[in-house]
Formats: sequence, C-alpha cells, structure tokens
Amino acid sequence: MSETASPNPSQRPPVYVLSTGTELSTGRSIDTNAPFIARTLAERGFPIAGLGTLPDDTVILKNEIQHLLDRPDVGLVIMTGGLGPTDDDLTVDVVAGLAGKAPVDEPDHLRKLEALAKRYPNRIKLENTRRQIRVVDGCRVLKNERGLAPGMLVDVGAKQVAAMPGVPQEMELMFLGDLVPHLEAQYPESGRGRTVFFVYGMGESTFQGKMFGIVRRGQTSETPLAKLDELPADFNWGVTAAEGYLKVFFECDDPAVVERLEGLVKSELAEHYLPERVDALLHKLLPESGQRIAAAESCTGGLIGKILTDRPGSSGYFLGSLVTYANEAKQAALDVPAQLLEKYGAVSPEVARAMVVGAQIKLGADFAVAVTGIAGPDGGTASKPVGLVYVAVAGRGVLEDDATVHTLNIPLDRDRVRGNTAQLALFHLYHYIKERRSA
Repeated sequence: MSETASPNPSQRPPVYVLSTGTELSTGRSIDTNAPFIARTLAERGFPIAGLGTLPDDTVILKNEIQHLLDRPDVGLVIMTGGLGPTDDDLTVDVVAGLAGKAPVDEPDHLRKLEALAKRYPNRIKLENTRRQIRVVDGCRVLKNERGLAPGMLVDVGAKQVAAMPGVPQEMELMFLGDLVPHLEAQYPESGRGRTVFFVYGMGESTFQGKMFGIVRRGQTSETPLAKLDELPADFNWGVTAAEGYLKVFFECDDPAVVERLEGLVKSELAEHYLPERVDALLHKLLPESGQRIAAAESCTGGLIGKILTDRPGSSGYFLGSLVTYANEAKQAALDVPAQLLEKYGAVSPEVARAMVVGAQIKLGADFAVAVTGIAGPDGGTASKPVGLVYVAVAGRGVLEDDATVHTLNIPLDRDRVRGNTAQLALFHLYHYIKERRSA
C-alpha cells in the first residue's frame, strides 16, 4: 500500500474532529475522544476548526464528511468510531466511496486476526470479524497495537481524512504513537516558537493574574510578569486546567519571545513551574539514580499509586503504596502511635509525618510521600474543613520531627480533592528529591 502524498507543509491545516456512533449522537455514551484529540493537536499548533458527532447512518456520514471537506477552513478531518466488525460500522465504506477507492484487507491486521481466531475458536469467528481489518486501498495504515481494527489516513481530493477506532485506549496509542508524529513531520512549524509547560498548585485565574495581569472582568493586577498589549500581535497562549496543575502553552513567530516568557515563569514562579508533568519527570529522574519511592495514602485511596503505575516501567522505582484509610490500618501497617491519633486526629501534620516515615521504613524506600485529609462531603469541622489535606515527604534516615509537611486547602468536591491531592503529593515529592540531591 502506498503512502499518502504530502500537501504543502508551509502551515498546519485546520482540523475538524468527528466522532461517529449512534450511542454518542443520542447521548447514551459520552465522547472523550474528540476533546482529547482537539486538545492534543491545539497544543501542537494545529488550528481546530470544530468538533462534531454523527450517528451510524451512511447518507448522513457521506454528506457531512463531504461538506466538511468542501469547507475552506478545514484541511483535515479526523474521525473516530465505525471501524468494528458489525454492519453499522460504516467508516471504511463511506471514506472509500468519497476517495473513489475500494476497501481492502490490511495484511498485518488480518494475520493478527487469523492467529486469534485459531487460538480462540469459540470466541472469535474469522468470517464474523474480518470486516474490521479493512482499510481504504492506497491509504497510510495506522497500526493498532491494542486491538484488531487498523486506522488509516486517506487522500480525498486535495485534503485528507484520518480514521481511528472509537475505543479510547486503542485510539490514544494509535493517535499519539503514529498519527501525531506523522502529521508533525508532514506539516513542520517552520521555525515558529512554541513551548508547553506545567504550573502546579495554582489556579487558572491566579496564574493569569500573575502572568499577564488578567484577573476577571477586565481588572488587572498591579505587577504582571508581562503585558499582552506589549507583545507581538501574533503571540498566542492558552491554559488547560487539570487536577493539581495547569498545562500552559505560549506560541509566537519569534521564538525569542516564547523563550523569554517561559524564562519569566521559570524564575518568578519557580515553586510552581515544571517543564513536564511530574509523573513523567519522576519516570526520568529515578531510574538514573537507582533510587526508589513509596507512598502511604489515606484520603486518596490509592490514586498516587495508580498515577505512578500507569507508566510502564514504574516497577523499577516504585515499591508500592500502603492504603491506610482507617486509624487501625495506620497503626498496623505504618506503626502510627495510637496516642498520636488520639491527641491530634488522623488529619494532622503529626500523623502525616508518622505515616511517611512508616512508609519509608516498612517498604525500604529512599523517599516516601504520605497524605491524610478530609475529602468530604462529610467529616469537616470549623477547624478542619473539607478539603484540608496534609502532605508529608521524607527520605531515608529522616525522623518524624524532620519530615517536611505541606498543607493543602482544596475546597472542591470529593473526587477533585482526591485528584488534586494525588498530583500535588507527587509534585512535592519530586521537589523534595531534587532538593535532597542538590544539598
């Protein structure tokens, strides 16, 4: 099969993201693919022309995709869904018709399907599932490492249509591992300056105020790091708020402007700035030294461990997390003294210190982090409101009195208290490790 031709790479094409599936268009399922694709591409300098959802209907799909390709403000359509084995999976046939090509079997994915059909004859019937390994003849195949249905990038006239599976786990790996690198190579940025970085422990409005003086309703702060009206007209920026951190991008034709502005953030907001997400930085930092980490979790219930173990290879540096939700568990698993719990309560700096030292000793870690707090919606008091969390960090040989404790106040719902806490705990652990190394 041939590769698709490379259009003019002078600028990145506007992308329209289209999710297909009657379960999505009727509201029975929530689409997470389109926002993920749009956010990822926007952060890489691809204009987003829009997002849409269509049902499994041949006529509607054909007409709407053709309409999108006819729009002058759309250069690329990225689709998800409709690549399965059933008759209502229509994407291959519709896109093939628009391209004037025929659907064909993709050899590598067909071999994978045949092997599975032989291995599981009672579960997989080749004649029933072969439909899902088809692609449009002449397309650029996007390999599916987690499933059976390949994706494809197809020339349709002067524009392109990309199609990927609707299963998020399959789509995300295919998108990040294959389609995005190909698009970035196909449409280089021609020297335009761009950077993406992370700001932890700071809300969106606070960052905007400190960075550009934007607070709310036209008000400005007194001493912003930069003034938007003094920056080049083509300067663009944006913030994506996540649990515990902000993902920020700056872009401008002049790379020096971008470099200067990120430098201001790095120097003036140093206690909040990271060049990458904290779990990615830990994943790089720890294997280099051979040091290992552990956690003790109360209110987060294992979220810290999940974030770390979501990354393949984390077993090389993450020993484990002791989820000690009840006081009895804190005593049994971490040797937190009963009198400490009685005197100060489970949510206290004193107990957080005892937890982190207990985790470090019990698991034999070089560094450990512990969290204890009130996630809500109940359990808060005037002195210990919902959202109060203590994060403790310690290294090998550190006694309880010397463990570092950070106080968080997160006045949000239960899920967001837990999510913010897990991310910020790793952020404080990362900084602690870096400080201990440089001491």
